[in-house]
Amino acid sequence: MTAQDRTIVGKKGEILPKKPLREVSGINPGDEVIIEAHNGELIIKKIFSVEEALTMPTIATGTPETIEADIKEERELQEKLTNEEH
Repeated sequence: MTAQDRTIVGKKGEILPKKPLREVSGINPGDEVIIEAHNGELIIKKIFSVEEALTMPTIATGTPETIEADIKEERELQEKLTNEEH
């Protein structure tokens, strides 16, 4: 989900995101964030605590060896499919 809103930078340079933006991003008072500056933009990213990270869904499992084997198997399958098409 993406959300955006307009706000005005305060006299001391502070930027205060409104509640809907904080809710979507999961950023709460006291959280640590990383701020990246690019030409004309700031990107704010939440730094998750270990406890938060442990509750996140697993997106992959395995050892480096099994992952490499999976990649090799997928590459061979894609090559076979490509050769069959031509």
